[in-house]
Amino acid sequence: MSRGYLISIFLALVVVIAFLFLHSEITFSGGLPVCVTCHKKLIEGHGDLHPIILSGGCVACHAKPHSLKEKDKKFLFATGVQLCYSCHDKSKFSKKNVHPPVAQGQCTSCHDVHASKNRKLLISETPNLCFGCHDIARFNDNKVHSPVGAGYCTSCHDPHSSNDGKLLLASPPDLCFNCHDRSIFSGQKTVHPPVAGGLCLSCHEPHKAKEDKLLISKVPELCFTCHDNSMFKGKIGHYPVKEGLCTACHLPHQSDNERLLMASIPSLCFNCHDSTEFTRKNPHPPVAAGMCMSCHKPHFSNIKSLLIAKNNSLCLKCHPSVSMRHVIASLGDTKKGHPLKTKKAVSLDDNISVKLTCLSCHLPHSTDWSRLFRFEAHTPFALCGYCHKK
Repeated sequence: MSRGYLISIFLALVVVIAFLFLHSEITFSGGLPVCVTCHKKLIEGHGDLHPIILSGGCVACHAKPHSLKEKDKKFLFATGVQLCYSCHDKSKFSKKNVHPPVAQGQCTSCHDVHASKNRKLLISETPNLCFGCHDIARFNDNKVHSPVGAGYCTSCHDPHSSNDGKLLLASPPDLCFNCHDRSIFSGQKTVHPPVAGGLCLSCHEPHKAKEDKLLISKVPELCFTCHDNSMFKGKIGHYPVKEGLCTACHLPHQSDNERLLMASIPSLCFNCHDSTEFTRKNPHPPVAAGMCMSCHKPHFSNIKSLLIAKNNSLCLKCHPSVSMRHVIASLGDTKKGHPLKTKKAVSLDDNISVKLTCLSCHLPHSTDWSRLFRFEAHTPFALCGYCHKK
């Protein structure tokens, strides 16, 4: 066999091998392309390979591996994001709001194009990948939203593009209802207006906060962003109101009671006030009807006991027939009668000085005696001895 013939066979084999290398599915080591014999470092130690490497081989992207003219372009048939769009649906990356690196075609700022130890071929796992651009301080504080603390950025945000602001997967409150039970925020008789409007972020921070429940600020300052705080000022303040305990009486989201109350009145009041004072044998009719607010203000008042008017004036709103002439006037001066009130303290027979009001003889809530008498008596005359000893 001549030397020239052998050279011809050798050259023919080289051409065949080159052709197969460029155009066939020659693989080795469990399906990896033959290119890996030289480019091992691209995939060594990585568990997640770009799918196209196994299905289409390296030449799926590096279409002209031996053309010197394409060397500067890494032998790719296209550059930048256009190469990615040859396989990936462009519509997923071009919605109304686009992540800046996506908009700039910087796919490789987040993804490794060949192989990665992380899912989705990410350069690093979330949230560390996100913190490459986003300030980590914005996501750390006393209280952290559970998905944020777990690094689940993509449980709320689409990393590429979205039709909702902030790249959200859906608009609040629908996004929030992916985790939070919708029934807690809708379906009852009274719904807090910002809740009904889906304005979760008007009260809550989405990532982190200094306050419990991720509140934007403390209660009651948070409440005063909508509610006029002048309505909660006065000389006398209801204890929970003075302490800023709005949610001691009101539910923040919804309630089956008016004004978002935690319970109906008077049951709500009895959470703090001893019910025995209001449930004796003979209750005042408005007390029996649970009409606490017909006499008392719930937040602040300029009058003792949070009354809506001073003692006698308040009583006369319902008892207008009672005047300065009392029912026991027949005891003496039938023209003037017993005084209902005195501006100055008067001395009683046991040398005790008091200012007289309706409450000198009557209890305002309930009593075991008739006519709401303060003392054991069944007739007006029987009361006299409690003040007039002689």
